Amino acid sequence: MTRTHSQSGQIGIIIILLMVVMLTIGLSLASQATRDVSLSQQNEVSNRIFNAAEVGVEQALSSDLNAQTQDLVTQTASVAAANANVNYSIQRVKTLNTRLLQGTTARVQLTDSSGAQTTTGITIEWGKETACSQKPATLLVSVFSFDSTTYPKTSVRYYAYAPCDYGDGITVVNTAGSTYFRQTTITLQPKDVLVRIKPMYNDTAVIVSGVGGTLPVQGYTITSTATNQLGNETRSVQVNRTLSTAPSVMDYVLFSGTTLTK
Repeated sequence: MTRTHSQSGQIGIIIILLMVVMLTIGLSLASQATRDVSLSQQNEVSNRIFNAAEVGVEQALSSDLNAQTQDLVTQTASVAAANANVNYSIQRVKTLNTRLLQGTTARVQLTDSSGAQTTTGITIEWGKETACSQKPATLLVSVFSFDSTTYPKTSVRYYAYAPCDYGDGITVVNTAGSTYFRQTTITLQPKDVLVRIKPMYNDTAVIVSGVGGTLPVQGYTITSTATNQLGNETRSVQVNRTLSTAPSVMDYVLFSGTTLTK
């Protein structure tokens, strides 16, 4: 009888241990499932709030940016489907700060909405390279002038600036910008209205600022922030929009109002 009771006690202990192990595993699986559900719900909310922030950007881009008269405009919106409050701002940018792919063109506006020049010149800084062995871009710059009292009314001046001697006959610019590889300044003429900048040989970072004044609006920075109405979830989106520009091929097109003469 003693041996039988002893074996029964051992079996009971083993059964209890197995139950404890199974219970531990079950609780662990349940806890993991709960965490997975919580993360899934959190990701879903985060995506909804991010999409709501994008809605603010879309609303800003759909507005008439050219009609904006203030340097900074803030708007609010509500995205009911995402339970989100959206605040977005549109800031006018008066320097051109962009990255150009080789062969593409950036436009620099020289006159404001009234047609008046706001600067006496422009400074162009370009290239993040540190040595000529990295082959920084050469810039081709076209300055367009318009004079309603002359014929032809539109004229163009062309400049080329090389950061290094590539053997192509372009004068090398040795002046370095503060954080850029090269820098040059162009003095404007009274009738100049816009500038087009195109890089050769490589892509490049470019920043254009005014001399003797501030350039007109060169683009817009749109920042949209969405906040969940039911929690602390917040997401922000920022995009930059430059002025519309004609395709690069237009740099080589000649226009005539009636007939062409040689």
